[in-house]
Amino acid sequence: MGRARVEKDGTYHGDLPCKWCETLIGQGGRRRPRLYCRTSHRWKTYGSRVAVVIGGVFG
Repeated sequence: MGRARVEKDGTYHGDLPCKWCETLIGQGGRRRPRLYCRTSHRWKTYGSRVAVVIGGVFG
């Protein structure tokens, strides 16, 4: 599992795993860390949260 470190100027260097598929994502000096390797993985996470909320309301 990769580790990203925060430098003194607030940028991230190193790798972090995608929250959906655990693929390592190189951060490459970004100010905010990338949490997903693809946009579709961000949407899948959002859709699963919405489904849980709707299921809780109507379930």
